[in-house]
Amino acid sequence: MSRTPQNGESSKSKRDDDSHRTKILVLGWRKAGKTSCIKTVFQGVPTKEVPYFGVTQKIEKINYDSIVPIQIWDTPSNFELDQLEVPINTFSTIVYVLDMQQDDSYHESILRFVHLMIRIHLINSSIKFHMFIHKSEVLSEDYRGENYAEIQRTTSEEIEDFPFKSLQQQQQGGIGIDLEDQQNINLIINNLISDVRYSMTSVHDVTLRDAWSRVLQGSMEMLPAVESLLLDFTSHSSADNTFLFDINSGVILATDNRHRTDDLSEQVTEYLSSFLAFRDLYKNIRKAKSPSNGDANHEADKAEDTNPDGEENTEDDEEDEEDEDDGPRGWWDDEDPDEPWMTQSTRLMPNTTLALWQFTPYLALVVLLRTETWQARRGTIEYNLTFLRQGVREILSVV
Repeated sequence: MSRTPQNGESSKSKRDDDSHRTKILVLGWRKAGKTSCIKTVFQGVPTKEVPYFGVTQKIEKINYDSIVPIQIWDTPSNFELDQLEVPINTFSTIVYVLDMQQDDSYHESILRFVHLMIRIHLINSSIKFHMFIHKSEVLSEDYRGENYAEIQRTTSEEIEDFPFKSLQQQQQGGIGIDLEDQQNINLIINNLISDVRYSMTSVHDVTLRDAWSRVLQGSMEMLPAVESLLLDFTSHSSADNTFLFDINSGVILATDNRHRTDDLSEQVTEYLSSFLAFRDLYKNIRKAKSPSNGDANHEADKAEDTNPDGEENTEDDEEDEEDEDDGPRGWWDDEDPDEPWMTQSTRLMPNTTLALWQFTPYLALVVLLRTETWQARRGTIEYNLTFLRQGVREILSVV
């Protein structure tokens, strides 16, 4: 008789190895807000505690489990690449945090970002770069827009003006790129300028979660497959838009990308954040089980676990435990597919409805559609949801 894991433990002891985690390196100037960017989203730290965060003194690793397990490395301001205990190739993404209100140190901070970015790009051109232009709430809307554009423009100019030839000696015996060739330099410049993703962020609104959405989506190998499933679900359900959220962080993991805008993503994220403030009222409802059936099932289970001599069987348990050691387990290994999850719908004026379903222990599906469609097709939508959920499970099981 196999042992049923309790409270979603998912054999966590077998997942302590970090090799399966997608790693994200967070860099930035002193007091730029690196730690607050991480902790307020992925550790649930209230924003009111942000002013009391100390200066990061050493590298801190934050593990987070969602549709993909990730590990975020928070670094001190004096961090250098040679301080890493793992190769830079270990990371999928670099996030650089820049304090928007410190306009007197823009240039120095941007120079540092450009220098690090180019060195990393020459080692591995597939690593993605994001800049969080942070603490945007302190500036007026007009001044905020001007600074945001100025930072992007300055970063592009510094990439173009960077003395690439000074790195030629460092590359010898390494990547082997000829940095004396202007065509190679132009190609690198064009790639970097086009690949850097800029996000204006604040811990006090949904912009930070929206920025992390772009980071996590860029790290998901299965993203195209999940997006295709969402698009198919949206079409068959006569909905307008579908969003797959990570529940604990409030980060969008995938969308159907139909007529989607940043404003719409922010509105839906704000809705989810507001609703999840009351999530404790929507505890998982356990399936009702009659005492007679429950006792009978308990006695049957007990009988199966006992041999004719009255001793408990242990051989099957040992075999099952050996099977569990074969590799890392996912939430779907211990999940009851018939478990009832929380669901909720909200009508927005004049004729729009937002519907939410807890999709898995970690995920929530939010659907935006016309109210008349929701009233007429709710049964069909929830029927389609069954197939969407199964499709996501199948994708995750083979990734």
